[in-house]
Amino acid sequence: MGNIPEIDAKERYESALTALKAGDLTRAENELAQLVRLDPNRAVAHGDLGVLLRRRGLPAAAAACYRRSLALAPDRAATLSNLGNALRELGRLDEAEVALSRAVELEPDSVGFRYNLALLLRDRRRPEEALAMMEPLLELQPGNAEIEWDIALTRLYLDDFHRGFAGYEARERLPRTLHRVFPGERWRGGSVAGRTVLLVSEQGFGDALQFVRFVPMLSRLGARVVLECLPELSELFGTLPGLAAVIAKGDAPPPYDLWAPMASLPHLLRVGVADLPGPCPYLTAPPRSGPQLPLPQGVRRTAGLVWAGKTNPRDRSWPLEALVPLLSDPSIGWVSLQHGPRGADLTRLGIDRLVIDAVPALTSFADTAALMARLDLIVTIDTAAAHLAGALGRPAYVLLRHVSDWRWGDVRDDSPWYPTLRLFRQSDPDDYAGPVVRIAKALTGHG
Repeated sequence: MGNIPEIDAKERYESALTALKAGDLTRAENELAQLVRLDPNRAVAHGDLGVLLRRRGLPAAAAACYRRSLALAPDRAATLSNLGNALRELGRLDEAEVALSRAVELEPDSVGFRYNLALLLRDRRRPEEALAMMEPLLELQPGNAEIEWDIALTRLYLDDFHRGFAGYEARERLPRTLHRVFPGERWRGGSVAGRTVLLVSEQGFGDALQFVRFVPMLSRLGARVVLECLPELSELFGTLPGLAAVIAKGDAPPPYDLWAPMASLPHLLRVGVADLPGPCPYLTAPPRSGPQLPLPQGVRRTAGLVWAGKTNPRDRSWPLEALVPLLSDPSIGWVSLQHGPRGADLTRLGIDRLVIDAVPALTSFADTAALMARLDLIVTIDTAAAHLAGALGRPAYVLLRHVSDWRWGDVRDDSPWYPTLRLFRQSDPDDYAGPVVRIAKALTGHG
């Protein structure tokens, strides 16, 4: 197929740009796809198509587009940086570092290219290097909430809690943050004795389970604490000491003097590493009446299993296929606590014949907590189940992907947040077998 005439190619490219400016990403993508098929020698068009594919959550296809573009224009720094970002999403960190480093080498004054490289260095478990690269960028762009946020997360990786949690407040200025403003005075520190403080729900289940531990600290300062939370957590959080009331998110609160997001408590209370873990467990499974879910009988040990968490902004799931070897020991009875569509993996693999699926009986975190209290162990990916087990003081083995969240650090196999948790990390982004082998040994007392 020959190249299309220059004037037609120009018109098609301009049509793609017009669609892009109008927000019609589908039409822009279709125009670019037609253009690169008909005239494959246009480096910019390949690169632009890659941007749209990555925006659609297709990093592998995007990387192929970037490589096509670089075959035609090998020293285009923007394409190299985009390629590095796509490879980073794919877990191909070595290749990503090569591309991102080359982009910075070509345009060393670009804040964006240096920022992308810094994020990659943090993923490669080199947080000190990442921080040294990010801090000067904030001097060049003071008030940049994205850079402030990632500096804060990097400091938290390094257990610099005071500065890390101070920077954590930048989350409220991120475009993706849903802003909630309440009537009355926001608490930003200072005396709360004799005053009612409304703590408002802000983040997901895991964050709420982690940060709710600080509510009793606020109560001990003399505050009367009203806690807003997601409805699925209401009953469980009602077991927390020091609460005046629990309300579901969105319900009208009782009268209060001050309000604050619960995730701001570590900063407002000046929490440091030495303050962890605090009293633990800090949540209690509410008592359950009526028939209880039957557990496996005649076994030495019962264990809960969770293998899938969120996939955005980074995947926190594990292939259930890789966990099947754990089921080989008949002395361990397994119970699935896996909510959501990935629960269907049990049937797909035939594992439903070896594992009791408890999820149909679990309607809230209080139900799950009551079941965890009856299990000997929980094996879970980094998701809310890990935080729930830790908050309840239940033994848990936590599987961590190579690039893990700041709260788990980068190298340790225990957690300052939860004394009963043990961490099992990937050695590289493709290592799904190694951590499972180590868990199997731990289950037998040999690891």
